[in-house]
Amino acid sequence: MKAPPTRSQPAAPVRQAVRTASRPVPKKEGRTWLASAWARHPLVAMVRHRPRLTFFLGLHGMIRAGVALPIAFAELSRGAAKDPFRRAVAQVGEAVAAGSGLAEAMRQQPMWFEPQVVELLGAAEATGTLESALARITAQLEEAQRMRWRAVSLCLYPAYLLAAFIFGGALLGTASSLLASGKTDDILGVFVSQFLQKVLTVSSFGLAFFLAPLVLASPALAPHWEALRMRVPVLGRVHRELQASRFSLVLGVALGAGLEAGRSLQLALEATGSLWLRGRVNLAVHRLRSGASLTDVVEWLGVLDSESLQQLSTGERTGGLEPVLALVSRGHSEAAMRWLRTLMFVVITLLSVFLFATNIGKVIELPGGLPPPAPGPGRVGEARG
Repeated sequence: MKAPPTRSQPAAPVRQAVRTASRPVPKKEGRTWLASAWARHPLVAMVRHRPRLTFFLGLHGMIRAGVALPIAFAELSRGAAKDPFRRAVAQVGEAVAAGSGLAEAMRQQPMWFEPQVVELLGAAEATGTLESALARITAQLEEAQRMRWRAVSLCLYPAYLLAAFIFGGALLGTASSLLASGKTDDILGVFVSQFLQKVLTVSSFGLAFFLAPLVLASPALAPHWEALRMRVPVLGRVHRELQASRFSLVLGVALGAGLEAGRSLQLALEATGSLWLRGRVNLAVHRLRSGASLTDVVEWLGVLDSESLQQLSTGERTGGLEPVLALVSRGHSEAAMRWLRTLMFVVITLLSVFLFATNIGKVIELPGGLPPPAPGPGRVGEARG
């Protein structure tokens, strides 16, 4: 009579051990800050946007048509031999076919699928709202890419000034060199030399701007840079509006996907990219789960302005949080673009002043020229005449 309990007692721990072993091991330890910063780099995100959007659109269409996940991933991973993203999609499909959940499989590819997207899909898969969650994710990706392209279009005016700096500076440098040397037999060579110097100067600044997000994302500099940029009048306002836009968008999508309010708030705070807001995640979730309203917690965080808080409170009282948060996110996105235009105006003004100081100043020197070279012994009389 004692034999069954003896056999059944070790059986439960064995099953528990198997479930624990099958759980995916977090790869956060393997992701260095450089790899994470590279994935979040604005230019890298723009390059990676199109294949990711195509994947989510295709997955949404197949799920809506009733195609099974393994078959959908097999179709969406065609061409995996030449495309690293499609290889990652193929690996996710293999994990799903082996019995893993969608979020569990995507979590193994952190370089291609953000934690917010993975958590949203996991919640949607559990609640049976995967189709609507994919529709929201594709809309979120399209909105983010529109903002990137609008930011790029605003950078065209400084690009025109840099082109003027290269060509105009090369021409003025050539004229100054010819006046200084008194030789006009190698105009093309002097122009090419001046042109290459200007290109090298602009390329150096361009490389510095490209590497700046990677350097500033280092653990040693990130907190100081965040505190500094928030104090800069126009730049700080741009970042605050972007944070509010991302926070509202992710919070609305997470709640619409059926995710618990505390987890939705955590994902929204992580999506802002702010170290200060991330550091307050536990306190914010604790306040929310202790009985405070969502509007009270968001007001305590200070991530939204008073008008947005009023809209959030209305949505919370009426039960329409998702459309209200989408409207709030759009409003902050538009405000970020307006402040970004102001920032570009400041940059253009500073570049214009720089061009005047470096190039237009040479135009004033050209009529008088530079002091002629010292005359040789045979030309002393000619020089005196």
